[in-house]
Parts: sequence; C-alpha cells; structure tokens
Amino acid sequence: MENEDKNIDRTEQVVDSKIDFNQLGAKPKASKFDRITTVILLIICIGLAAFIIFGSVGSRTVAVEEEAVDSRINVRAEEVTPGTFRNYTRLNGEIGSDNSDVSVVPDTAGDVVSILVKRGDSVKAGDVIAYLDPSRPGASYKESPVTAPVDGIITSIPVSIGEHVSTASAIATVSGAKTLYIESRLPERYIGTAAAGMTAEFTSVAYPGETFTAVLSFIAPTVSSTNRTADIELEITEGAEKLREGMYVTIDLVTEEQTDVITVPVSAITETLDGNIVYVVEDGRASSRTVTVGSRNESEAVIVSGLEAGDVVITAGTVAEGSSVNVLE
Repeated sequence: MENEDKNIDRTEQVVDSKIDFNQLGAKPKASKFDRITTVILLIICIGLAAFIIFGSVGSRTVAVEEEAVDSRINVRAEEVTPGTFRNYTRLNGEIGSDNSDVSVVPDTAGDVVSILVKRGDSVKAGDVIAYLDPSRPGASYKESPVTAPVDGIITSIPVSIGEHVSTASAIATVSGAKTLYIESRLPERYIGTAAAGMTAEFTSVAYPGETFTAVLSFIAPTVSSTNRTADIELEITEGAEKLREGMYVTIDLVTEEQTDVITVPVSAITETLDGNIVYVVEDGRASSRTVTVGSRNESEAVIVSGLEAGDVVITAGTVAEGSSVNVLE
C-alpha cells in the first residue's frame, strides 16, 4: 500500500516538473512605453547619422574652397593712368655766392681805441664799428670813427685795441646780402639734353629728408679736356635762407620731361627673347602683354604701346600666363 502511494507521488512530481515548451518559445508582449522609447532611439540614431554624413560633406566643401583660395598667388597691382615722366641726371655740387664780403678800412691812420662790435653782429651802412686815435705826439687828442660801408654781418675783426693801423688795414669784414647758387659739372654726354631753364631738385646732409629746388642758369661754352665735363651753375629758387656758402649738395637735374604718357614701375617689366612683357589682371588671372618701352629712369619706364589707361598692371609677385591671382590691398 505504501509502495503504491509513493509511486503515485513520484508520478505527480514528474508531471508537475514537465516544461511547457510552447510558453518558452512565445515572445513577451511589448508595452506602449517600450515602443515609444524604441522610436525615439531610432530617430536619434538617424539624426546622428545624417549629421555625420552632411557634416563630412560640408567639411570637404569648405576644404576644397579654402584650397582654391590658397592656390591663388598674392600680388600687388596698380591701375595705370597717363601722367608726367621725368628723367634725372644725378650730379654733385657746392653752394657758392657772389662774394659780397667788404673790408672796412679807416679814413686815417691811428691807434685803435675801441671796438664796438663783435663777430656775428648785424650792422647798417654808416654804423660806427670802431674808434681810432689819429693824433700825433704834441697834438690834441681826438677820436676818429670807423663806419660800416654796407649793410651786413660782421664776419671778422682782425685787429685789437691799441694796435696801430693804416688806411690800408682792415678793421673788420662785413658780409653783405649774398646771392647763393650751386656750382657743378655736367658730363659731356648730357650736354645735348641740357638747357638753361631746366629745373632741378637737390638735398644737403645738413637737412636730412628735405628737398630744395633750383633752375639751371648757366652752361659753360667749353668742355674740359681733362674730365670731359662742362661747368654749370644753378640758381636756387627755394630754401636759400637755410643754406650756407660752401655746403656740399646732391643734385637731380631734369634732363627729360614727357607729359600725358603711361608709365609703369621698372620692376613690372619682364625681358624675354620675344620682347618686353608686363602682366595685367583680367578676371582674377594674370595675362601677359607685349609692350614697347620708351625712356626710363631708375624707378619707372614709359610704355609707348601695349597698355591702355585703366589696365591693372602687376607690380610685385611671380606669376605666369593664366595664374590665378589675389591682389593685395
């Protein structure tokens, strides 16, 4: 009896312990909250993917644009307009004067009793500058005045009080108003282009950075056989009050002048086997122009043909035909 009961219990345990495989294979039902969460996460993933894709494309576009800008050559350029061209001849010279120094001599011989002036004093014609004692032994004493013959400045007093002077002795030297001019020498090769009336600019180390003006007033009719130059003089037209006789000056004499012509800096011209060319800016690119060059000086040249007013000429920067350029301000 007991054995039967035990067998029944074991059978029930086996039945109870059977696994329901249908329930294991069934998926649990998703809640509404889980579905909403899944949708939100999906939208976020799609948004991130779009941001990465389009951001990458945008970066590549900016990089390409920056690369295009960087590939342009930086240049300097200027628009050409008709103007005045001058050619200069550089000379050295010295300030001279008409030498208006006047020696003051007494009317009578005698001993210098007093001197009323000193070097640098300004005097007028008739001013007394010294007194002499012309008396002889046994004669009554009487002072004799010595007067300035012209207006000017006392530049020297070669006598002293008590000294005996004659009518040929200079009591003082008066420097009157002087007309200053420039003395120079013109090389023979420039004589054919020089003429009286030509203008000039000159400088002096006494006044750094300051420019004075003058006019060519004289050209010697002969040329020195020793140095192949002709003596010239230039009349100072501006700034003479600052200058002194004997000063050394550097002169730029205008030997050629052209008006209403197109000029470009010499640095803008490139010499080739086929002639001279300049580069102009057209639609953001360098374009070569063959030009005919006329007169030139140290800094600029006259363009006879090949350019027109309004052309923008590249003055600095290494370019070639068709180069993309960026004009610096």
